[in-house]
Order: sequence, then C-alpha cells, then structure tokens
Amino acid sequence: MAAKTPLALIHCALGRAASWRPFLNALDASVSPLLIELPGHGLAEDYDETRDYADQAVELALDEMPSQPVALIGHSFGAAVALRIAVERPYRVSSLVLVEPVFFAAAKGRTAYDKVIRDLAPFVSKIEAGSTATAARAFHELWGEGTWDDLSNEDRAYIMGRIGLIPKGDTLIMEDRSQVLRPGGLEDLDMPVTFVDGGDSHPVMVEIISAIGDRIPHAEWFTVPGARHMLPMTHPKRLVEALDGRLFVDKAGA
Repeated sequence: MAAKTPLALIHCALGRAASWRPFLNALDASVSPLLIELPGHGLAEDYDETRDYADQAVELALDEMPSQPVALIGHSFGAAVALRIAVERPYRVSSLVLVEPVFFAAAKGRTAYDKVIRDLAPFVSKIEAGSTATAARAFHELWGEGTWDDLSNEDRAYIMGRIGLIPKGDTLIMEDRSQVLRPGGLEDLDMPVTFVDGGDSHPVMVEIISAIGDRIPHAEWFTVPGARHMLPMTHPKRLVEALDGRLFVDKAGA
C-alpha cells in the first residue's frame, strides 16, 4: 500500500483542527493530514504569556511538521504563521497555500488598511475594556460566518474563552516584528505559492495579497466567488478546485 502524502494545515485564530474537516472531505487525494493547532486552541498547549504568541505558534507548527519539505496550508492568522515559516525555513515547505492571509502589515499605506483598522476599532475598544462577550461578538461579525446568535452555545463559549488571544498575534500581523516583509524575504521563496481569497471578503484582503504576491516569483491567486473569510469551511470544494495541481509538488523539481 502506497504511503499517504503528508499535508500540514494551520487553522484560523479562534478555530481548531476540526475546522479543516470539510476541506479534507472534499480533497480527492490520499493524504495524511498534520492538523496543527495554534497555542491555546483545541488540544494545543496553552499560550505561554512570557513568550511572543507568533513565536510559540511557529514552534508548535515546526514540531508537528516532518523534517522533509511538506505541503503547507494556512488560513487567516494560520496563513500568516505559514508564511513566516516559509520565509524563515523554506527547506521545510514544498508548496505553500495562503487562504485569506490577515497579514495586515503588508497593506499599510493603502486605503483598505485604513478601512480595516476602522472596522476593527469596535472589537479593540471592547477587548481593552475587558468586555469579553461583546468583543467576541464584534470580532465574529467582522470575520465569522453568519451571525453571532446563529452559533451554538458551545461555539460561542469556545470563542469567548480565546478572544483575548487575538491581540497577541499583532506582533506578527500588524507589526511584522519577525520581518517577514524584509527586502528579499518574499522574493527568495522558490516553492509554489498560491493565494486564495473570497470574492465577498473584506477589501483589505485584495491589498494584502497584492502586496505580498507581487513580490513572490510565480505566485498564483484564485478568488472564490461568493465566499467570505471562512471559505475553507463554507466553500471547501471550490478551494480544492483552486489548488488543483498546485498542492503536491516535488520541490526538488519545482
């Protein structure tokens, strides 16, 4: 029996490994999924308050990934973590898929960046005031699917219990302290890189992908019409279609 192909996946903030199940069910391939969970999410270890959140997320991901190059998919904040891994350790990634990457720092100076900062303001003010429930509602209404009231009690409790982790990721996605965007970092990526966004997602996504993708040789970009930020869960078959021929690539021959 042929060995299954490993596939590493990093979910979005406030998600969990199971968030990838619709995509994996739609994927017509013999894969061995490596479901990487962000610190404080799912079954992952708790966030260590003495450390940078993104540093810990990268460390957890690398511990789960094989030593040989592997196809890596990230969604939202998970995509930002995946991009940092690819830039810092390109020898660990055979192909890279970034779904709705919220790497806001890449869009600074563009009109859509100012808009997303305004749109995030209600969440920021509520989280700073310690209003967990209202902060969670505001964040979900901006990035989630459906209304807050549509969620089950279990899902609302899960989100509220982790909503305080959202600002911890700002060192990566807002400030780029690890200098993913440094000159030469993106330009040196030699693996296939694919961006996927939703046609109805926040306009900042177009600016982020344009800013990053224009610097990566041979990067490709697919838009899923009618989809929003949570497209791996809402449009899994369309995501699979977008990745046809781009996911499993022999890096040595790429």
